Amino acid sequence: MSMDGLQKPHVAVLAFPALGHYIPLLELSRLVGSQNLTVSFVTTPANVPRFQDFIDEALNCGIDLRLLVLPTPHVEGLPEGRESTDVCPPESHGSIFAMARKLQEPFDAWMELQFKEQELAAPPVCVVFDSFMGWARQSAEKFSISCVEFNPVGAFGASATNSAARSIMQRVLEKQGEDCLVLSLDLPRPVRFKRNEINQDYWSPDEMNPITKFVLPMLQIVSKGVSGMLLNTFKELESDYVEHLRNLTGKPVWAIGPLLPMSYFGGAGNKLSTRGKMADIPADELLQWLDSQKTASVVYVSFGSVVKLSKEQTKALARGLEGSKQHFVWTIKVTHSGRSGNAEYLPEGFLERTKDRGVVIWGWAPQLLILSHPSVGAFMSHCGWNSVLESLTLGVPIAGWPMFGEQFLNMRTMEEMGVGIQFCEHPGGVPDEEKVGEVLRQVLSDDKGKEMRTAAQKVKEMARKAVGDGGSSKANVQGFASEMRKLLKMRQEQSSLP
Repeated sequence: MSMDGLQKPHVAVLAFPALGHYIPLLELSRLVGSQNLTVSFVTTPANVPRFQDFIDEALNCGIDLRLLVLPTPHVEGLPEGRESTDVCPPESHGSIFAMARKLQEPFDAWMELQFKEQELAAPPVCVVFDSFMGWARQSAEKFSISCVEFNPVGAFGASATNSAARSIMQRVLEKQGEDCLVLSLDLPRPVRFKRNEINQDYWSPDEMNPITKFVLPMLQIVSKGVSGMLLNTFKELESDYVEHLRNLTGKPVWAIGPLLPMSYFGGAGNKLSTRGKMADIPADELLQWLDSQKTASVVYVSFGSVVKLSKEQTKALARGLEGSKQHFVWTIKVTHSGRSGNAEYLPEGFLERTKDRGVVIWGWAPQLLILSHPSVGAFMSHCGWNSVLESLTLGVPIAGWPMFGEQFLNMRTMEEMGVGIQFCEHPGGVPDEEKVGEVLRQVLSDDKGKEMRTAAQKVKEMARKAVGDGGSSKANVQGFASEMRKLLKMRQEQSSLP
């Protein structure tokens, strides 16, 4: 119920159990809830502690955001308490996908209960579902409610991955020689890929691994049963492809990004240190070091919550960082053997030799806190869409090493915009130490770096205008909320009919 006693539209939000999916969908939930909607964010018991502070903060701001905790389905091979890809060993990622599929049964049971007890609260009028949770379409149809897809990548990424998926499923994927693929289906213009830039399973569709076979149908932008699409981008950044998706689906496409905490647009602050999960370094300690550095002189190095570099890759990157003479903050993903098992990945004596100009964080880094600091002048990244938006929204250019999925598309977009430069071309390759140093000097010290920062500053200003009063993203959030109120009104009118 709302403050005036009238029912509010209720939206259920389904995220795939991976940190890179949870983070933007939590922000989306907060944003939608700020429009006087009730939002139920679906998760499982082991993930509650990492989200509870976020929920409590939203509630303290008067936002009706609650966790919907479904029982964890039994899945063979899923380690107890590890219900997200970032805390699950890679060999068990297939179990996470299996768990995601099995959440439909407890979710439908909860929905059924909502409609039985609707005199206490309005049942959902809509389910917003992560692209990897495609079963939500069936649930929405079962309960005769609206269904809106959230795609965790940008508009260009969504368009190209849709084209790849549909091309493979329809056996019309075009190959040029042994090393090039061309996507043209459902695209305004063809997109060419080198072989290493696209999932190797795509070359032999009959021999795909189980995860790829599961994901592929989810990458198709299916209009059947879907009322619209929400995108974590903003119109001014990808206007051509936002419009392309509208034309392709024939449905509303609300570009409401960048999905970031509002404090992110106001500079550094300790609250930025807990996005996703608690950082493995005290914020005060890190800020003290960053404060002692010159403006735009530090490179932040991180490859996301999933990617773990091999020993050979890590050593090469370390030697490149050391040889560049640039200052750095490097977060290294810790394996399940713990920090001691990862120290051997670094060259002997590296930490001692670089202690005066580098900080190594073992585990989870407060990425927003780091990127929002004026001493940070570049981001060495895997080019995941969340990281791209976080970096560009603060005017920080990117030195990229894309690894999988749409990350190659993101890198290509950044190069075209003049805000990124690629330093390693193959996810399984080993960075060239001299190339690492050369790129870092370019981005941090040379004229090319100044040009990239100027271009990134333009993106930063566009993003801030988009989310501000009168901006395109804010208008789209309001438009989505208005649509939810119309759905509630229609339900109320139908229930009052004799």
